[in-house]
Amino acid sequence: MSKSKPPFVSKYFDRHGRLRWRFRRSGFRESQTSVQIKSPEWERWYLSCLAQERLPIGLSSVTAGSINALAVAYYESSSWQLLRPTTQATYRGEIERFRRDHGEKSVRNMQHVHIRKMLDLKAMHPNAANNRLRIIRILFAFAQERAWRPDNPAKEVKKLKVVSDGYHVWNEAEIEKFESFWPVGSRERLAFDLLLYTGQRSADVRLMTRNQISYELPDEDGKRRGTVAVRQEKTGASLIIPLHEALLESLDASKTQGLLLLQTAQNRPFSPKGFSNWICAAAKEAGLTGCTAHGLRKSAATRLADAGCSAHEIMAVTGHKTLSEVQRYTKSAEQRDKAGKAMKRLQETHRERKLSNLRQG
Repeated sequence: MSKSKPPFVSKYFDRHGRLRWRFRRSGFRESQTSVQIKSPEWERWYLSCLAQERLPIGLSSVTAGSINALAVAYYESSSWQLLRPTTQATYRGEIERFRRDHGEKSVRNMQHVHIRKMLDLKAMHPNAANNRLRIIRILFAFAQERAWRPDNPAKEVKKLKVVSDGYHVWNEAEIEKFESFWPVGSRERLAFDLLLYTGQRSADVRLMTRNQISYELPDEDGKRRGTVAVRQEKTGASLIIPLHEALLESLDASKTQGLLLLQTAQNRPFSPKGFSNWICAAAKEAGLTGCTAHGLRKSAATRLADAGCSAHEIMAVTGHKTLSEVQRYTKSAEQRDKAGKAMKRLQETHRERKLSNLRQG
């Protein structure tokens, strides 16, 4: 950041005498922070504010007691203001879709059977339905807390069963195909390498800055080394991850100028949805389908497990909080290893049996 105050930002002192920074931009949601200016956390906050999507027109024209009014009240609450910018962006997308379909309906008249029917209509997309349910639960918990109604009808609704392993994990053939199509030095390849060789979520990769990269002096063999410092947006975890040689090569070849490692064609920060769509589009151009940014995070964890890393070692890279989240990768690697050993023994036994039969003949 330059020394001059960035656009759309002002400062003030709150009632406790603490300096706070306020982001105000016409047509966008206001955001505030008390972190030190020009620090990595402050830069991340500012870039997230710039990347947010424009608010819908007519946000304040709502009927009292309606879902629309509830959404506006939630947006203006401390519950909303305390959320991280990327979390706000995720929530807002689902809230606005809910408002679009049911905004004029009464908060008090909404019953669990109505919410159940909403999920039934999205039965072919259970993950999307469950995301909708999660946000509805949050909204009605807020309504209950603010005495808009005595209960939370969404608590009685069960999630839809999802028969899926979630995002597709890029296999080695798909990884190789993407690398062959997008050369080192392209924006697409840098984004791909950042996702694959740091194992971080797209929310943390799309706003990575040059200030997070630290280089070390070359060792006796002349090899360069370095690290990337990450403070995860979702968990708040602080990680220091050594730079893989493939990522080092991409960083050296990058033509991007400015603070951000990745920018749009207009030299702006990517929005969460914009970044995900961009990665999917790059994969499609390379002839791949179903390959997403989050799938590369899973591929990174899979590679670590296949390399013999323990669950705790994988967690040190990916920042997962619980063992159960990463044990599926280590268990899958162990299963493949054991199955390979078992089939190798079976093959050896089969050969011995054939040789034994020849001798008897």
